[in-house]
Amino acid sequence: MKKMYWIGNAHLDPVWLWRWQDGYSEVLATFRSALDRMKETEDFKFTSACAVYYQWIEKTDPEMFEEIKQRVKEGRWNITGGWFLQPDCNIPAGESFARHTLLSQRYFKDKFGVTAKSGYNVDSFGHNASLPMILRAGGMENYVYMRPGPHEKAQDFDLFQWKSADGSAVTAFRIHDCYNLDENQTNLEDKIREDIKKDGQPRMAFFGVGNHGGGPTARTIDYIKGKNEPDDLFSTVDEYFADVDKADLPVVSEELQHHARGCYSATSFVKTMNRRCEENLLAAERYCTLANHLVGYSYPQKKLNKAWKNVLFNQFHDILAGCSIESAYTDASYLYGETMSITEQAINGALQAICRKIDTGAGSETGYKLLGMEHFLVWEHEKLGMPIVVFNQHAFPVKDTVTVRVSASRVTDDEGNEIPFQNVRGEHLNGGDIYVVTFPVEIPAFGYRVYRVFPLTPAGKEFPKLIATEHSLENESLRVEFDAQSGEICRITDKKSGRIIAEGGMSTIVTDETECDTWAHGHDDLGEVCGQFGNPQFKVVEQGAVCATLSVTTSYNDSTLTRYYTLKADSDEVHVRGEVNFRECHKALKITFPAKDNITCEIPYGTVTRELCKGEEPFGKWFASNGLCVANSNKYGYDSTADTVRMTVQRGAIYADHYGQPYRDSHCHFMDRGPQYFSYTLFAYTTAADAHRRAAILQAPLRAVNDTFHHGPLAERYEGLSGCVDNVVITAIKQAEDSEDTIIRYLETEGQSADFALQLLGKSTTVNAAPFAVQTIDQTGKLLNFMEWDS
Repeated sequence: MKKMYWIGNAHLDPVWLWRWQDGYSEVLATFRSALDRMKETEDFKFTSACAVYYQWIEKTDPEMFEEIKQRVKEGRWNITGGWFLQPDCNIPAGESFARHTLLSQRYFKDKFGVTAKSGYNVDSFGHNASLPMILRAGGMENYVYMRPGPHEKAQDFDLFQWKSADGSAVTAFRIHDCYNLDENQTNLEDKIREDIKKDGQPRMAFFGVGNHGGGPTARTIDYIKGKNEPDDLFSTVDEYFADVDKADLPVVSEELQHHARGCYSATSFVKTMNRRCEENLLAAERYCTLANHLVGYSYPQKKLNKAWKNVLFNQFHDILAGCSIESAYTDASYLYGETMSITEQAINGALQAICRKIDTGAGSETGYKLLGMEHFLVWEHEKLGMPIVVFNQHAFPVKDTVTVRVSASRVTDDEGNEIPFQNVRGEHLNGGDIYVVTFPVEIPAFGYRVYRVFPLTPAGKEFPKLIATEHSLENESLRVEFDAQSGEICRITDKKSGRIIAEGGMSTIVTDETECDTWAHGHDDLGEVCGQFGNPQFKVVEQGAVCATLSVTTSYNDSTLTRYYTLKADSDEVHVRGEVNFRECHKALKITFPAKDNITCEIPYGTVTRELCKGEEPFGKWFASNGLCVANSNKYGYDSTADTVRMTVQRGAIYADHYGQPYRDSHCHFMDRGPQYFSYTLFAYTTAADAHRRAAILQAPLRAVNDTFHHGPLAERYEGLSGCVDNVVITAIKQAEDSEDTIIRYLETEGQSADFALQLLGKSTTVNAAPFAVQTIDQTGKLLNFMEWDS
């Protein structure tokens, strides 16, 4: 067999130090060049990933697209990757990786008659531990990457078996230092040949001008032909993996980290919008599925897929990692805006369609004519109560609060039971009308429930208020105490058990990251602590039967941070809403929490437990240590000390500062200066499944619709799902791509198999959940892959 597999490729960054329009041009030019080289050299072969590039070619140059199809058929053009492009492989949610696969592999099969066999992320900045499982669920059995390199993650082999916690495995290959070799880099070529001699294992050598495109040049092709034996000439990634002996390969059963640790927290805008759009897409799919079942609402498949493509494109590693030029994020905002518009319209349409079919009661036509619309509605509100329909997209019942802009003197549930309500400060100023109404609700899984608000009828019951002082908050479950000097929480106590959930360790610090570029190349962390927010100002802003809120404002130099700490009645978690005006340059803002021994973090479709004191690390929607769990709305990075975990809130770094320290000048623009918003919740950690569910509510709260009076076939309460066991989390409910069947995806979180009957939309489905596995089924229980084909 061959010893040196020369892989013609072009690593293409559609966005980085240039905008996507430039990237579009480079794809056209690079693919044209690769086809021309094939005409010149009979045995030259080319490997390329990224479905979006092929879609650009198909749209812009149909003749070139037909040439590519022919070369694929001949076996000279190797389609790899199986994803929309090369994303960041730490930050996207698991469902985003599933959609990369769904939309890309189906496209490749439709247009070229093939699907990718090999994952291909040669430039991504680290690889989460669930990727082998994700790749196998997408029909890929191999993986090629380059980062982290040998200087970042030491291992004395380049070819190995990479395993996920569920046992899924792929054959992985780490490229040696460079994905764009040419005739001028003989030292790297010699190093690859030395490694081959050392262990006898064949290697791939990737050549072709990359980053801003170009691909293999005629000169490099001639160089390779002149220096190598005929059998060691041009090949493809798939040919390499088909040839190598996979027996007795080393096994790696952990994440592949780290490269560019600063990218977990650079450019807060893109991190925030990625999370928001992911969550809205999943909500739109669920609500549209629910509405399709209940009232025949038309599921907007094409629009939702377009919205997914926008998000997937913005997950390109140089975009989502926050290290592109500033103007690239203006372009990204257009895609995010379109996605939010599509999903909000889909969600609102679905919920309104359901509401119109609920029997909320109807008034007298005569009364309407005599009194006029405004007086009629007031009369009906007092007779029946204004209907508020509250929807729950989640696959579990949710107990929370909702806030609506109405006037209320009494609130009841669907059974007529009076419940507490509270006037809280709204977003508006309208004379003296500055309040909105919040009240507690309990909504069935994947369903809805109708509540009634009476604007004039006096309440028949009084409910006790929560306790709030300048330095404490308290309900039936928790007591939260604040330090008067620092403004931070100093203790959280579980009143029912007497257990202290958290004590000490909380602060808001600033680190000096002057030595770091945007990526934090060559650094494990974001610098040493150089200051701390302090001088707290306390104010009780809400106190009633539903919730109590304490605001704490602290400052550092010209920067201010206001956090609104809220306890809700009967809740066992603290909700924190943060508003920061960060004015610092070359500094990072971090919020610290107590930690001990290790930290467990959410990652795509799973969790990972890490040691403390290991530098900046990526995480998903939550992390937990020493019994305290922190779920957050839009953050992805932390570091830790021996007794604290420090969530990175934002960085005052320069846009696209690539090893640029000697050249920094007044023309540089800093990211994340000015107002920023974030939220997090604090609660006792019990299981990963519980943390997943609590974090899901923070990301996707209940939705309330102010409805009117009408008759309809639907009851005032509906439960669309039941039977799911505690250790299984449902991650997606959507309509199938090829039919009106319902697709369900779920994750087992605790390493314990589970067999159960899931009741979904009136049908019973047998579920066999494998330990730590993500699995996709239809409503018959048939196992599918991410493409929604038979597994």
